[in-house]
Amino acid sequence: DEFKLKELKDNRGWWANKYGYQIGVKYVDAFGIKNLDLQLENNRIRPFTYSHNDSVASFTHYNQPLAHPVGAGLQETIGIIRYQPTNKLYLEAKLIHFYQGLDTASTSLGSNPSILYTNRTIDPSTGQLNQYGYFIGNGNKVTVNNLNLLASYEVKENMFVDVNFQNRTYTPTKGTKQNTTIMSLGFRWNMARRNFDF
Repeated sequence: DEFKLKELKDNRGWWANKYGYQIGVKYVDAFGIKNLDLQLENNRIRPFTYSHNDSVASFTHYNQPLAHPVGAGLQETIGIIRYQPTNKLYLEAKLIHFYQGLDTASTSLGSNPSILYTNRTIDPSTGQLNQYGYFIGNGNKVTVNNLNLLASYEVKENMFVDVNFQNRTYTPTKGTKQNTTIMSLGFRWNMARRNFDF
């Protein structure tokens, strides 16, 4: 795997510049309000970052990505607001927004790490694998918004009632838009909450 600064500066979407970054900020007791925390995060992963020319060497385990759960070739922004107005009440709002270019059935555009990077598109002028033109959002671009609202109340020591609302919108450029809403009521006793954000 390579990283060439010249190719990065040229901005032609060279397939082999494999990198990702994560940057974020967290503001504790925001605006002087006790127990109000704000968090903002941005993730960007270039196409082909986790794939390889040998399926055994791709960054996967049992065909699941070992890094980001949806693979590579994505731009993601996460915003979280956490507030605990009393000792017993905890509130959280979380929005995850990302877009990603999905591979087609016959060609790898770099999102699925299980597909070999040697399955890239062919340049008709040379008959060789395309070296350039691989940008985040290539292929069937999907946009996903995942909103999660949580209220958790401690009824007595280590006994919690959780009310959760989740809405997920999946919008592909080709295909059918999907909108899923889940509402749940949970009861926990001596157990931590587990969050699955994907």
